Amino acid sequence: MPSRESGEVRKRIHVAGPTALGDAIASTRRFGLELELRARDLARLCIVVEELITNLCEHGVCETEREIKLELVRLPSGLGLVFEDNGAPFDPRTASATDDMPQRGGGAGLRLVKAWSEIIRYESGDDGNRLELLLALSGD
Repeated sequence: MPSRESGEVRKRIHVAGPTALGDAIASTRRFGLELELRARDLARLCIVVEELITNLCEHGVCETEREIKLELVRLPSGLGLVFEDNGAPFDPRTASATDDMPQRGGGAGLRLVKAWSEIIRYESGDDGNRLELLLALSGD
């Protein structure tokens, strides 16, 4: 159940290994259902999470050493998403809109992420990577 401290609704998700993608999407979906998000907003949230974790796994293998932490926060302005991982740097702001995997859509996922969310910040350092996004919701 999400935390309701300070009027915020927050969920932290920690995934690793070959089930990271499915585990993250399932937890994200449960969070969206708990918030009673509109179907369109829930679908967009799940797609954004799926695309970003897929990119993390493709640009750095999702083995057991690869850990991804996701924090979802309901804010007055929408949904805040924070991704943290211990893999190779991957900055979606500067990643090419066309990638070297045309069989997977050639960057279509990143275009959706950029169209549906605002990338607030990306940082990479010795502790890993941190990506912060804001996903606007219908009616917000």
